[in-house]
Amino acid sequence: RAAGSHLPPRATMLPVFVLSSLAMKVTVMGGTGFVGSRVCKQCVAAGAEVTSVSQSGTVPAWAAGESWASEVTWVANELTRGSREALEAAVGSPDVVVSCVGAVGFDVQGLMLGNGVANAEAAAAAKKAGVSKFVFVSVASEVADAKGWLPGFFGGYFDGKEKARAAIVEAVGTEGATFVQPTFIYGGDSFGLFPPRVNSAYGAGVEELLSLPVFRKLADITPGLIKVALRPPVSVDAVAGACTAAALGKVGAGALDGTDAINEAAGASTPTAISEWFDGLKEKLADGAA
Repeated sequence: RAAGSHLPPRATMLPVFVLSSLAMKVTVMGGTGFVGSRVCKQCVAAGAEVTSVSQSGTVPAWAAGESWASEVTWVANELTRGSREALEAAVGSPDVVVSCVGAVGFDVQGLMLGNGVANAEAAAAAKKAGVSKFVFVSVASEVADAKGWLPGFFGGYFDGKEKARAAIVEAVGTEGATFVQPTFIYGGDSFGLFPPRVNSAYGAGVEELLSLPVFRKLADITPGLIKVALRPPVSVDAVAGACTAAALGKVGAGALDGTDAINEAAGASTPTAISEWFDGLKEKLADGAA
């Protein structure tokens, strides 16, 4: 619904709540995006009062018609354009801010703006509003450690993430900041090239495969981007779940670095479809041989 519209009584929301989050107000920066929209969904499911701030300020196409979307206040603001007063009004006075804002591309300044400046502005607005908790979707440390393997323009991406981190810590302190740090995020129903993305079924298979001990050990001994490529990816729902858990106080401050930590925070398990398929095949072969 549009910003400023009347919020429905809490009794009209989902019947099962996390009691500690009933009064929780969560502002999700980038709330119409791939990760941010799913953070909105999971926060609503937990009973929080959710505001999404994004460039469009509209319900994302994949969520059109879903009941949870009507429980979110959708606000338009571009973060790096317009007045700080407008941004502060968009952020409001939440208990916690979750930022899923980021950018990919080939322009160093654009990467710095989308990953760094935008989040620094959000952190400043959160500080002015008296927010004491901030959750930020950043990047896994192993990816950052491999930046020397990447073209120079990626420096804007990593420098932006570091600028955002510093601004968030300055705003809420280390005790109020949680950094969710994935490698490669998969999910949804489609594949994409820019940003690179694979769908849920394919990504889950890759996660399961690369979670096997042999690949984990191989990743441990390989350098740079080879190591990163051998680490299991993480589902967008798990990333959103970790953000939600941090926002609602189920996960403490600090870093959730990599797939295992994110899955644990989200209460997500490693996919098992491939293993189950092989087990079923072995049972059929055994029955046929009997």
